[in-house]
Parts: sequence; C-alpha cells; structure tokens
Amino acid sequence: MHTVLTIVVAAGSGLRMGTAVPKQFLPLDGEPIVMRTMRRLAEGVGRFLTGCSSDVNNTVENSNAAHPNHSLLLVLPPDAITRWEELCRQHRFQIPHQTVPGGPTRFHSVQNALRAAASDADVILVHDGVRPLVDDATLARVITTAAAYGTAVPVVPVIDSLRQLSPQGSESVAVDRSAYRAVQTPQGFRGEWLRAAYEQPYDEIFTDDASVVERLGRGPIVLTDGSPQNLKITTPFDLVVAESWLHQPK
Repeated sequence: MHTVLTIVVAAGSGLRMGTAVPKQFLPLDGEPIVMRTMRRLAEGVGRFLTGCSSDVNNTVENSNAAHPNHSLLLVLPPDAITRWEELCRQHRFQIPHQTVPGGPTRFHSVQNALRAAASDADVILVHDGVRPLVDDATLARVITTAAAYGTAVPVVPVIDSLRQLSPQGSESVAVDRSAYRAVQTPQGFRGEWLRAAYEQPYDEIFTDDASVVERLGRGPIVLTDGSPQNLKITTPFDLVVAESWLHQPK
C-alpha cells in the first residue's frame, strides 16, 4: 500500500477576492474554505487507501478521520497560524495535520513544507488550499499515476477561445485551444523526485510543482483527467459557484 503525504498550500494573501479576511479562511457553507479542503482530502485519500471505489459519495462529512498511511501538512502565512488554531477549536476540527509557515513564493512555501515534513511518503500530493471540491476519482487517478510514472498533473480542456499576444502586446493571433490544457491540483509526484526537485535554486519560471520537477529532468510530466468541479476559489463569483455545487442534490 502507498504512503501519501498531502501538502496543502494556503500561504497566499488572496488579493483578488477583495476581502479583509484571507480567502482561505472565508466561510464556504459554514466552514472555512481551507478547512473544507483539508477534510475533503482526508476523506478522499483515505477512501482510496482503503480500497474504496472512486465513485463513492463525495460529499464533505463532519468527520475527523485520517488514514494511518496518509499525512496532511498545511502551509499558512506565518501570521495566520494562530488564527487557524482558533478556527480549529471553534469548528472542532481534529483531523491530524502539521502546520508550517509559508515563504515569499509558492516555491518557498512548498520547500518549507518538504523540509519540515515528518513523513517520508512514497507519493506526495501538493494541493491548493482553495480547491475544496476535488473529487475522489481525480485523487485516485493522481495517486495511481504518480506512483507508477513519477508524476501526475490533473488537467481539463480549455473552453474559451485563445489568442496569443505579440511580444509588444499590440497584435494577437488565434491559437488552437485543443493543443492546451488548464492545470489543476493536486499534482502528485514520487516522493524522492519532489524532495530532490525542491533542493534546486529558485527560478521565476517555477509557476507550479510540475515546472519544478520538470527542471529536475527525471522524466516527462504525465497528465491525468481533472474535473470541472475542482475549481479554485479566487474571486467572489467562484465562491458563489462552489456554494451552489455543494447544495446540488446528490
């Protein structure tokens, strides 16, 4: 059986949400977004590790369970850790997890997490703290693919038409959207690969974990199917969509 470490990255300020409260702490159906994300991951990864079918009920239940082969690590802004601890008390959130202060960029936040992790898991997932609706099937595909091939990045087709700007930005040309995919999380990796990748020097082109591992040169980045419901909450509209999804009949 695999051992899995999930790093939940919630160290950003969330300026696009336009609220005084960091977006990861905004309520989603009565519970902070990042707390709902943590619960969803604990349940979904736990079901995978116990061999349950990937099409089981995906609703977030009020449970505090954790699979013994799954470790959760939450990266937060250093000045938000006390607030998180208070939220855990208020919501009686008891899922075992480790909290780590984030760094100046996502790269440094994940690097901090890897260096602080008590787990030497063979598969490591890195997930956005504001993607609280990731489904069991996506989690199962990412873990299985990462274990087999070393990398796994969930993607979805690009729906909108695309135009590429010229270097000066004054002209544009249509591009074939079928040649592009939108990237989601969790991105999954063989543990030793991700740990080695994050010992590399920081580069501004590192926009996600796959780009860091790609620089390592161990193998190709393998794409898996993501899900439209696995949206990233970055604007007030996204929050409305997520609330609506949660209230859909199951």
